[in-house]
Amino acid sequence: MTSRRTLVRARGSGLIVVLWIIGILSLMVGSFAFDAHIEARITSYYRKRTKASYLAKSGVEIARMLMDGSSEMARDQEKTAEDEEDAWYGQKLKLAEGLAIRGLTYELGEGAITLDIVPEPARRNVNLINDPKHLDDWERILEVGGIPEELWPELTDSFFDWVDKDDEPRLNGAESEDYYETLPDPYRANNSGAIETVEELLLVKGFTRTILFGGALELELVDEPIYVSGIGDLWTTYGDGKVNVNAATDRVLMTLPGVDELVARAILQEREGWVDETGETEDASFRDVNDFLSRIPGLEAGIGRYISTDSKIYRITSVGTVHGVAREIWCIVRHAGKQMTILRWREEE
Repeated sequence: MTSRRTLVRARGSGLIVVLWIIGILSLMVGSFAFDAHIEARITSYYRKRTKASYLAKSGVEIARMLMDGSSEMARDQEKTAEDEEDAWYGQKLKLAEGLAIRGLTYELGEGAITLDIVPEPARRNVNLINDPKHLDDWERILEVGGIPEELWPELTDSFFDWVDKDDEPRLNGAESEDYYETLPDPYRANNSGAIETVEELLLVKGFTRTILFGGALELELVDEPIYVSGIGDLWTTYGDGKVNVNAATDRVLMTLPGVDELVARAILQEREGWVDETGETEDASFRDVNDFLSRIPGLEAGIGRYISTDSKIYRITSVGTVHGVAREIWCIVRHAGKQMTILRWREEE
């Protein structure tokens, strides 16, 4: 009897051990399956990311092809049968006319490319308004950016101090010894006459990411934040300082002397063209400065020295997307003839 009970107990213990082993194995298998699932998803993400990166690079090559084609075109040339078969003809013509290409989408395989090709002189060159004689330009720019007027003296004086070649601070400005070298992470003012990138302004006293890129701006003695659009989209560090009126946004146009919101909209409407009875868009881009002045009457005298109608420097933004995973390439290039020189290159998530 005793041996029979002992046997039953032994069998019960063995069953419990087996159940424990099965449970542990189930947990291990589940863990392995979960890890495999996570690894598969990570691998899938990086595969899509790699494909998206190649698509973005392909977008830059498409931009090169369009710029090469535009260099062979004349604004008033007749459209040929060969042109009719060229799916890219309209985009090449835009670049030949000094216009911008924005939001061009091209599907390729399982992904897509979204491409902007914008003449860089569609912005103001900050390095060519770098001393107090250009204070009026600065004030127009700060006004367009929605920056409160009480901040203007510090921003302008600090910028002029940052780029000038002396160490004497202006009334509301800052130089190395009196300000930048006293910061927790000290550094020296540029003092070279020019900044290298627009983002360098973030090193200058008074300039914040909100001032540059927009958002809620906190002010002393004001309870509620003020929302500003910022000035970063108005600036470049490339070009001869003249604004390409065929490509500039209304905000950039409003930084020109005597151009308010109403005039800026009139310029945009005038250059966009119209559709004729056949459905074709008539060319309405400005051919030169004189053409612009004749079609936009009532502008301030001397505005002609601020503007141009074409460009050799472009900002290319190419975004490759594969199943929701995107990669962006942003670059500044100089294109002359059929030679494209990359001046700046940045890849972003």
